[in-house]
Amino acid sequence: MPQFLCRILPEETDRSLEEKSAATLAFLQQCNQDASSQLNPNLQHRLFSEIRHRTPLDHDSYPTDLEHYRYFVRQREALEYPQFWRAPLAANTDTPENPAQSEQLNDARCYLDVNALAADHDYFDLGDMAISPDEQLLAYTTDTDGDEIYSLHLLNLSTGETRHFDHLPELASDLLWSEDQNLLLCCPLDDTQRPHQVMALDIRTGEEHILFEETDARYWVGCSKSRDRQSLFIESLSKQSTAYYHLDAHQPLSPLRPLIERKDGHEYHADSLGDQLYIRSNLHQPHFGLYRLPLSAFDTPLNAEQFQQQADVILPARADKTFEGYELFHRHLVILQRDHTLGSQELAIHQLNGTLQHHFAAPYPLVSISLSDNPASDTCQIRLELESFNQPPTLYRYNMAEQQLVQLRRMPLNNTDLSLFSSRQILIPGWDGTPVPVSLVGKTALLESDQPQPVLLYVYGAYGDPMDPWFSASRLSLMERDVIFAIAHVRGGGDCGEHWYHHGRLGYKANSIRDLQSVIRALHARGLTTPQQLVVQGGSAAGIVLGALYNQSPEQICGIIAEVPFVDVLRTMLRPELPLTVGEYEEWGNPEETEAHWRIRHYSPLDNLQPQRHLTAANQPKLWIEAGLNDPRVQYWEPAKWARRLKDAGVNNVWLRTRMDSGHGGGTGRDQSY
Repeated sequence: MPQFLCRILPEETDRSLEEKSAATLAFLQQCNQDASSQLNPNLQHRLFSEIRHRTPLDHDSYPTDLEHYRYFVRQREALEYPQFWRAPLAANTDTPENPAQSEQLNDARCYLDVNALAADHDYFDLGDMAISPDEQLLAYTTDTDGDEIYSLHLLNLSTGETRHFDHLPELASDLLWSEDQNLLLCCPLDDTQRPHQVMALDIRTGEEHILFEETDARYWVGCSKSRDRQSLFIESLSKQSTAYYHLDAHQPLSPLRPLIERKDGHEYHADSLGDQLYIRSNLHQPHFGLYRLPLSAFDTPLNAEQFQQQADVILPARADKTFEGYELFHRHLVILQRDHTLGSQELAIHQLNGTLQHHFAAPYPLVSISLSDNPASDTCQIRLELESFNQPPTLYRYNMAEQQLVQLRRMPLNNTDLSLFSSRQILIPGWDGTPVPVSLVGKTALLESDQPQPVLLYVYGAYGDPMDPWFSASRLSLMERDVIFAIAHVRGGGDCGEHWYHHGRLGYKANSIRDLQSVIRALHARGLTTPQQLVVQGGSAAGIVLGALYNQSPEQICGIIAEVPFVDVLRTMLRPELPLTVGEYEEWGNPEETEAHWRIRHYSPLDNLQPQRHLTAANQPKLWIEAGLNDPRVQYWEPAKWARRLKDAGVNNVWLRTRMDSGHGGGTGRDQSY
């Protein structure tokens, strides 16, 4: 540990917040009261009612067919949580491509009512659900504290009997059935809440089989199944490296088959169709390509050189696009790429040998594309969900052979005229001249106005996660009140591809901070808004750029909304016993190393507070901070320390609100989310 660390440790009173003592809870409760006193109850009630009735509260999802039943989800106005329903296919004989509306299904019944499960809990999260291959058993996981530690339950769909597996270790949420019907795969957590094992639970005997254990604390494990249901994959992943293991889905207790030996910096994703393995890999190029080998090639694990020599190139890597993902079907290969200039998603249909068949043409620009439920592999029909900032989520059926797009269901809206709104994207030069995309959505008249407007600017910029266009019914209430919503697509996110991520992590993290500040200065210079009309919002890892903005350029904004903000970066990264810390070294660096320590020390918000800059009314932005008492990702004491240090320094425009019954994602249930 660097010798100068002792000079920057927090005060004893600061450390005391890390204990959930009576004094700490009293401090948080007092902060909650102070925050509540700043809110207008009448306006809160009016907005809540407006948002709650923005969409019809009684509706069913579009149904999905498995082999024996047709499944759908039902929402009701009087109920906080969804209900899960199904109907036998034998009683509903229309084709899977054109299923009847769920309200017309014969013999439909509710097989899981989440409202009943959540009735005795202030917080309730249904983590994952997995229907057994014969569709007679339902496994599901639940979290009742918000700490992302899950319990396993097994429901017999014929008898209604539920088994609770309280004796199991603490689990991650994910579940997967083997095809032999008897084994359920789940992932136990270690002391730092890292999924470190894949366990197969025999539901007949209760016997536990550890299929795989990852001892390197940088890696976490998961499992997946091929769409043709013939293969299981165990994944061991870090932020920058990958290892995959293959199993026969019908014989999961057979020996694991390692695929490609782990190599630092080599990320790959494997899936199979029949006896062919398809691998998305960055071994040759940083923007990823797609390769194919027969499963028989992996009788022994391949090293990187052998993989490079033996694999067929299906889709070569490109310099101007990042290859983000693929989906395998018997006659088609669906490819998703991202353009490096504006960051737009591109979907294309290929033959399985990589030959391009056609590019998908979205019905509107600035679109997010995601594949919806597509359980079958032997089909030319897939379901896509499209949305944009001013277009609600819409489910389509797309015929890949005939290039036909048919709308199945569009999210309904009450009392809303979407024709009033539009969205666009502009490019703003970053501090080094790199163009930074900024998305804008609001009333068309305001976007075209030559007068500055109130703007809510959202930012994230971490982990390579892109901020693709998303629709928000509650955001309409903001835009109807003449506020423009904007997103700064700063480096560190994946908005413009893989290089965009790598130029905003580790030694380049300052790019994320500088990009946000460049965007704000440009919005002012272009007359789009003013410091008195600009509020910046972000959550979790965005706390770094928000905290830096608050420390360095408070005069550029009038407020910040910081949701579960990561602001005590140095001290958190010096504590490997906390959840996530070791795995985060590849994102921020390991501060046990002098260079990384110095770098983090110079941007970590709590280590660079300058509260004296905020003491005049002219440059004191309002700071609203949200936290979750049971948050395992950003411990509640980070936002609490931030608030208390500023309060102790005499800053008045800071409020902290801590949810005392939840974690990173806030409250649960429909009305809690509103």
